[in-house]
Amino acid sequence: MSITIREFIVAMETYGARRLNDSLSPVRHDILVPCFDISGTYFLHSGLYYIMRRGNHVPEKVMERAMSEFSEKHPGGDNFWNEEIHTIKGLLTLVAMLEGKYSKSLVEEMTNRTYKKLLNCSLIKNNYPLPFHENHAGKMDILYKTLDEYKNIVNPYGNNELDLKDPIEYLDCINVSLEKWEGKNPYTSLILSSNSCQAKYKEDENGCFYDSVVPIQKDYKNGHIHLEYYCENENGINPVDELVHFYYKFDEECYMINPNDLDLKISLQTGLAWQDNKKMLAKPVTDAQIGIMLFHLKVTIKKIKYNMVKHMMQ
Repeated sequence: MSITIREFIVAMETYGARRLNDSLSPVRHDILVPCFDISGTYFLHSGLYYIMRRGNHVPEKVMERAMSEFSEKHPGGDNFWNEEIHTIKGLLTLVAMLEGKYSKSLVEEMTNRTYKKLLNCSLIKNNYPLPFHENHAGKMDILYKTLDEYKNIVNPYGNNELDLKDPIEYLDCINVSLEKWEGKNPYTSLILSSNSCQAKYKEDENGCFYDSVVPIQKDYKNGHIHLEYYCENENGINPVDELVHFYYKFDEECYMINPNDLDLKISLQTGLAWQDNKKMLAKPVTDAQIGIMLFHLKVTIKKIKYNMVKHMMQ
């Protein structure tokens, strides 16, 4: 579980906490992070993926009560870890208890409002168009249509045909992480994850990026399909290439090369195919290679739909 800087700011603003001057991250020492005051206890972002506490000590009884709301008996669970807070719901629970305002319905209402504000982001409301669609026909055209479906599953908030529930209705089974940076090198990043799958969408000045990891069993062995679709831009505006890349790996914990691992990258702009990092050996993509890519795309779409998106739909 994790909390991005953007999520932290929106959650504390939704609660109505008093914002203090940004301070140097106690962990990274190279960035300024937001800080908020709740009854003399200071909550600041670590600069990594969790919230830290400073200032007045949180009474032990308050900490125990907050943990008990999540059936945690010691600070080593999903929500609380020693002096760290790892979820928005855990953060809002603790600050509300510190001020004597806690109720389960209040925390759920604020959590829902926080994520609705976060997800009301224009950069994730429309999935990136396929710029080189008109270049191809036949099986490549089928690949394009499948990629369009893939994008709308990886980032369901950009799929206007889906009727999604309020975030609070699926946050217990789907972890939603959104970061938005508006300074130098701006970007937006959305990550959805469940116990078995992960889907990520990112857009910055270099282009857009869709990424997913799902489990699969092949020949009675466990492995993972890692799929990437991304569009590379020139000067942050003009698309120069559009690529789809997948690799299938046995036993994700093992980083040794397995002869049964699969690796294929296809340029949708040129119609060339190659193994990752071997672009100098690229050749025109074959129907068989497109078939392999389509198979793994369809498996990925099915697994993300079943494990995540179905829980988000009305």
